[in-house]
Amino acid sequence: MEKLRIIVGGYIGLYPTGGATWDYLQYPLGLKMLGHDVYYLEDTRQYPTFQTEGKAWNDASGCVSYLRGIMESFGMAERWSYRDIATNNYFGLSKQKVLGLCQTADVFINISCSTFLRDEYLKIPKRILIDSDPMFTQVQYALEVSGDNEATEWTTKYMLENHTHLFTFGENIGAADCKIPLLNNHWITTRQPICFALWENQQTGNHKAFTSIMNWSGRKKLWYNNEWWGQKDVEFEKYKTVPRSLPNAKFEVVVNKPLNKESLYDAGELTSLGWSIRNPHLTVATTTDYRNYILSSLAEFGVAKETYVKSNSGWFSCRSACYLAAGKPVVAEETGWSKFIPSGEGLFAFRDMDSAIDSVNQIKSNLARHSRKAKEIAAAYFDSNKVLTQILQQVN
Repeated sequence: MEKLRIIVGGYIGLYPTGGATWDYLQYPLGLKMLGHDVYYLEDTRQYPTFQTEGKAWNDASGCVSYLRGIMESFGMAERWSYRDIATNNYFGLSKQKVLGLCQTADVFINISCSTFLRDEYLKIPKRILIDSDPMFTQVQYALEVSGDNEATEWTTKYMLENHTHLFTFGENIGAADCKIPLLNNHWITTRQPICFALWENQQTGNHKAFTSIMNWSGRKKLWYNNEWWGQKDVEFEKYKTVPRSLPNAKFEVVVNKPLNKESLYDAGELTSLGWSIRNPHLTVATTTDYRNYILSSLAEFGVAKETYVKSNSGWFSCRSACYLAAGKPVVAEETGWSKFIPSGEGLFAFRDMDSAIDSVNQIKSNLARHSRKAKEIAAAYFDSNKVLTQILQQVN
């Protein structure tokens, strides 16, 4: 494939955490590994969400500092820019440089609807949206089209209709058993790209637990089509007694307290049921911490957001893909993903308590085999070389 000039938009500075950084970072890094001329742009038009104590609510210096450190650490020191909504200043690459890049870029990849498509971005011929939140994205669009949501300049409707190509992690979209509304939009399915060289399974210790990293509930439930669509807290409730049913296995979760104040979270109850609870700010705050935590785990046991499950979206976790690449078996809640990614060795789909318990027991019975299979699945289905090449081939 010819060398392309590509701009990638994401949320690395706005959400300065280890896991979110890996989600967005592996796009520009993977494209760079393929030999493309890649730049990372953060222009979210949002004020700092996670502000450090003592800083003003509109002070973006922490976001800029974090992003600068990440780009320097991963060999992209001269290939990033952050546009601050409060001051309209550019950090990293200058405004003049960014405008020049937009005039010569071949492709803009907008991950998670992070970037509002200003006029300069609309001049780029190929504009790709990566929908990492299937069902939520399409429902918001449906509500705006129907007039149920107030229309503003920044809307999902505007975001979708100003891209030339729409990609989604909802691999089951368009199927008869999938509830994601299409509304005449053409969606192409894709997966999280994983840069394998960064997930080599070096010895980092092993606490012999099934682990996971999650937000308990990051937003309120969504009302659509006469029913509620919820977050991970709804699904975790169904499986909170798994450790009690498997006394010979250890379970640990790195979890944020809910941003959604309507969600119930009781760390004491989870601990009494056998879960070890870890603080994400002390455990996975940096990309190194996040990677080392996964590398030191026995395997993953992870639930999905209720919305992904109810819609039968086919969504698969970016985090779980990293576990697989690190050679860690994964037990992941079924969202319809097993139609597209094999389940049964190295990676297991569960849809109820019985299948969850059986999956854990299978991994414990032959950990070495399932660890090898996990890495094989990651190489076949999530390798950044394959995933990103497929995206570019489908838009050219």
